[in-house]
Amino acid sequence: MILFDQLRISDDGKRLYINAHVNKADYFANVYIDSIVIMTADKVSETAPGTPTSDYVYIKKIEGNAKELNLVLEASDLSKSWETDPKAIAFNRANMSNTLFFVYIKCKGTPGACTPCRLDEETTLGVVFDENILYQRVMDYTKELIADCSVPTEFTDFILLWNAFKAAIETEHYVAAIKFYNKLFGVVRSSCSNNIIKTCGCNG
Repeated sequence: MILFDQLRISDDGKRLYINAHVNKADYFANVYIDSIVIMTADKVSETAPGTPTSDYVYIKKIEGNAKELNLVLEASDLSKSWETDPKAIAFNRANMSNTLFFVYIKCKGTPGACTPCRLDEETTLGVVFDENILYQRVMDYTKELIADCSVPTEFTDFILLWNAFKAAIETEHYVAAIKFYNKLFGVVRSSCSNNIIKTCGCNG
């Protein structure tokens, strides 16, 4: 029932932009935005990833009959819920880079009769991360293309993982998407060697 107009993290990793609205089709004339919950991927339930749990870093109840949601959040905003809500957890990071976020927007009200299948689901999920780290990693891997005596196997693996990650998101296989994300950005492979340098928070 919700459509995301913008869901992205700024290039410096300091701000999260969320712009969304209720589907404008007639089916949703009596549907409004109820709340928004943001979770980090490591707290997403493996059994029901499309449903938020209590381990969120941000929650906001939307008052009135709002059809649109427009938020600009900083890393510090993701810690405030912990101060006022015992179910929330603190986001103890200086910025939002290197974090995969799950954004849940819940609706209230009743969609019209004969609403198309799945469009009547109460909660809509969006997934976001700082894509600047993607571009930085790609540029690191392009160094393999300069070497005349080697096949860019690591760059090829990265491309395959990236497409697997996108496919997992689009088909709502969120648990698999988290695993692909960790493989994409959880480790840094040194060029022209078989060494793997693990970064903070790496899962494998």
